[in-house]
Amino acid sequence: MCAEQGALDKQAGTRSKLLTKVLLAAQSLLVAACLSLTLYAYWDLRQLANSRDDVHIQFDVISDISGNATLRFDHIRSSHLMHLADERHSKIAVRCTGPYVLYADVCYLSLEKNAGGTLRLHAAGRATPLWAFCLAGRREACEALHAVAYLRSGEKAELDLRATGRFKIKNVTVGLSYLLGGRCEF
Repeated sequence: MCAEQGALDKQAGTRSKLLTKVLLAAQSLLVAACLSLTLYAYWDLRQLANSRDDVHIQFDVISDISGNATLRFDHIRSSHLMHLADERHSKIAVRCTGPYVLYADVCYLSLEKNAGGTLRLHAAGRATPLWAFCLAGRREACEALHAVAYLRSGEKAELDLRATGRFKIKNVTVGLSYLLGGRCEF
């Protein structure tokens, strides 16, 4: 009876070891499958992000703007489905209807106590500015600005400065991005 019990215990131990090895192998295969699926999804999304470009335009730094002036964008850093629409390099042609974010990093200087300025975004044919930001109150400052504006396909947008007193923008970096990414359906 004891010999039979020992043989059964030995057989159960062998089955237990075999079951452990099978479960460990299955777990390893599941981990490898999950890892490969994760890497595939990451690579696929990365390729998708690199293959389409969001609708945008970004300009190099503009320096020394004073008085009442329309900003001139002499050098485009990058753009997709947007371009400059006039020979003065001041109007941005919009191809997609929808919401845009205008962003600017501006450093300015007030040379007298009550000097200041207003940076405004206009769309040709519209009476009021789409966006206006007051720059005043400090002798010298830098500010990061952003605003959302709705533009229509075919419109031309421009940015201007209206200054009071001895006020000047030392430098400004400007960009305009379509908030619907690469989807230009309207």
